[in-house]
Amino acid sequence: MAHAFGIVATVAAIVFCLLLPFLPGGYDPLAVPLSAMAQTFGIVGLALIPIGITWFASRYWSWQARKQQLFAISALVAVSLVLLILALVALVHSGFTLGIAVIILSAMAGWTLSRRLRALAVATAVPLYLVVVPLTVAIVQFVIDEPITEFSRSRAIRNSAELIADIERYRDANGHYPTSLVSLWNDYRPSVIGIKDFRYERQGEAYNVLFEPFTFIFGTREIVMYNPRDEYVMTSHDSDLLRRPTEQLEFRGGYYAVHDAPHPHWKYFWFD
Repeated sequence: MAHAFGIVATVAAIVFCLLLPFLPGGYDPLAVPLSAMAQTFGIVGLALIPIGITWFASRYWSWQARKQQLFAISALVAVSLVLLILALVALVHSGFTLGIAVIILSAMAGWTLSRRLRALAVATAVPLYLVVVPLTVAIVQFVIDEPITEFSRSRAIRNSAELIADIERYRDANGHYPTSLVSLWNDYRPSVIGIKDFRYERQGEAYNVLFEPFTFIFGTREIVMYNPRDEYVMTSHDSDLLRRPTEQLEFRGGYYAVHDAPHPHWKYFWFD
């Protein structure tokens, strides 16, 4: 029973980190790196499953009974490699501090487990952890990636309604759209944990409102944009805005895909 609770708690913790940037709430800068690590585990963690299955099955093979410690060593090495990959993901998404912290914690966990190698070799629950935890996380990730992404994107779009209404009221009162909304405090918030803020910019005779959500697509950054005239211009480099003619920007923005959002005048762009 204790081991079953431990497996459920481990899966729940990883899935919570996986979902964190897509949930309602105030912005949390750690949500994206934690989710990126959980997503990565949902893929590279699958490499632990064959080790766990073989280890578990070997307990019923008399000729393998004396090799339990070798399975424990193999599992320890594989887990260490997975943790190293997660540390690199943390380094990429959050920077030096979190990456080094994950490396240190992983090294401490590896050292502790290595000192208990004999106990791990005979522990019946360890192979189950290696199979059940990564498999469950991978299944959950596969099932919820599209609906949870659409939920968070749509929530942020709906929460932009007050900002867009105030922009239009400003134009009605002043005859033009505001030049900039750069300020110390953001009063208009997406209210999605993984989305920092709304950004505003003038675009010709109209304007863009945009935000950047987190995605389940590795190596892809998503920009979700509103333009009341459907005149979208989005580039991957600020130098493009300064060095390229305006007419080229729509065709050389650097994104590899663009999609219509299920809301009028909204699109989302995928950059690699």
